[in-house]
Amino acid sequence: MTRLSLDPRCKLFVTFFASVTLMISLTWTKELIVISFLFILFLLSGFWRKGLLFFGLFLLLSLVEGFFAGQNNSIVTTLLDFFSVGYRRLLPTIMAAVFAMSGTKISEWLAALQKIRIPSFLLVPLAVLFRFFPTLLQDVKSIRQAMRFRGIALNGWSYVRHPLQTVEYFLIPLLMSAENTATELSATALVRGLSAKNPHTSVYTLRLKLADYVVFGAVLLLIFLFVRM
Repeated sequence: MTRLSLDPRCKLFVTFFASVTLMISLTWTKELIVISFLFILFLLSGFWRKGLLFFGLFLLLSLVEGFFAGQNNSIVTTLLDFFSVGYRRLLPTIMAAVFAMSGTKISEWLAALQKIRIPSFLLVPLAVLFRFFPTLLQDVKSIRQAMRFRGIALNGWSYVRHPLQTVEYFLIPLLMSAENTATELSATALVRGLSAKNPHTSVYTLRLKLADYVVFGAVLLLIFLFVRM
């Protein structure tokens, strides 16, 4: 089966739509429709495990809210009900963001942002930001691996039991690495000419395909139905 491959601009539109749903009041049925739509996109794109995880989490949060909604108004039940509703409302935005980043390279995102004519004063920070967190995550793994080699913090509980050791061997190296990474990525973005005003070229030839237009139409149809419902 051929996997669905969407243009980054289409993914950005889907993410924007999911973010808008966070700012308006939706019934549970409308939330289910949005989650189901994103779930289908995950399935068609070949990321069915992530889709099932998010869909199952949505159902779990809905069950938690339904269970505690009729309970006595104690502090515990109120907090659980509050967090279940809050996380469920955030879920479409998180789900769309994860879908947008899945299967799309950073260079493709930069090419897409250049296509929609994002100003250079925004493009350079975004280029640094896109590459910063994956690089920082790799640094975290390297630091933890080095600590294990030296017999330091062999499990997660060790970070809590020895806070000073955690600061000395984990946080300080991580902060120093983060500073160096940010400086190097900023220099790399400038060297690549992202701030230049001349037209940019890319090895990725982005072009909207039939699948992109179908997804655009589906999102517009959902907006129309939500307004009419």
